Parts: sequence; C-alpha cells; structure tokens
Amino acid sequence: MSRTYWLGLLAICSVTVCSYVLICSALIQSRANWLIQTTSEIFATTGKTLAVSDALVLYQGRLKRMPECTATSCGYETVVSNRLLAALHWTPYSEIRTTVWVENGLVKNVDLDFTSTASHLHAIVSHVYVQDGEGLDFSVDPWEDTSPTETNGIVTVAPESFRAHKQIILGFDTKCLTRRPGCPSVADLLPTVWERRSDGLIRCRLRNREGWVEAPVGW
Repeated sequence: MSRTYWLGLLAICSVTVCSYVLICSALIQSRANWLIQTTSEIFATTGKTLAVSDALVLYQGRLKRMPECTATSCGYETVVSNRLLAALHWTPYSEIRTTVWVENGLVKNVDLDFTSTASHLHAIVSHVYVQDGEGLDFSVDPWEDTSPTETNGIVTVAPESFRAHKQIILGFDTKCLTRRPGCPSVADLLPTVWERRSDGLIRCRLRNREGWVEAPVGW
C-alpha cells in the first residue's frame, strides 16, 4: 500500500479520536455541572425536612444505595468521572462524587468531593461538607498562606452560611475533568477558595480567623 494511503488513514483516525475527545469532554462537563447544581439544591435544603424519595427524584434516579446501610441510616452516592478520557491517556483520572446521608428516611448531611490524580503516587481531594445546624458556620482547611501543593482541601459549612456564599463554596472548575495535564492541586479544583502562589505553595483566598470564615455564635 502507498504512503498516501497510510497518511490518509492516519488523518482519519486522528480526526475520529479528536472528535471523540471533544464530544466526550462536553458530555462530562455537562454532567459535572448538572451534578454540582443538583447538589447545590440539596445543600440549600439541609437542616429542613427533605425525604430521601425527594432526593432520589432530584438526582433523576442516579443515586446508588451504599452497602453499609442499617435500619435507620443509609448513604447514597453518584459519580461523574473522566474514566474514558483517562483510558485514552488524554488526562489523569478525576471524579466528582456526591454522597447523601440519610437518617430515618430524611436527608441529614451531604458531601461533595472533587478528586484529581496529582501523580502516580497520590490524588488530591477538594471536599465540601454541609452539616445540619442553625446559624452561621463556615470553615476552611488549609487556611494558611503557605500550604504544600499536595494538600487536600476541606470546606465545612452550615446551611445558612452556604446559602450566603454558594458561588464561592461550589466554585469548582469542572474543566479539570477534561483538561490536559489535569489539575494537581486544590487551587485548581476549587479556585474560589484557594490559589497557587508564585512559588507553588497553596494560599487560602478567603479572609479567615484560623480557618473560620464565619464562626458560630459564641466561638
């Protein structure tokens, strides 16, 4: 076969792979944005009465029951990942996972985790946890200006504080699921809360007092 034939075949394969990557990336980001928006709706109702049946409807039946359930408590989760793109070595594996914790048929707490492979040795996690409770409560970790690049990030917030700072708390960069070469720090995953310094260290962007952006009354 001629060289022209092989060059043509290579061009067709390249176009096919590129088209697949573009379509797959768009679908992944769309699903990730939907998951964050839906979880935001659940976050906003934490502390109020929300039946697990209503949560299942909001997540369009995509919540999967976890095996460690008891008669009174259970967890449900759903995941959006870039597994197909990672299999093509287009970008490191990453995922957004929502976990809904239920007690006596009512939603108690909700977690949202964005995990990204930083290297072949470890992954980075940006974790948002909305806890049941009243009043203001908004804390971050790390809260310092000189945290190591491999630091994981945790945002813990009460419903009232979440409703006031929703855009900051859920400012995840969903392009991390499809970007080359991935997002190796919490500053990449949640840039509304953390940023990367010129020397590579991680700095909290939010004004806080030893981690408290909004402290509970009497703290």
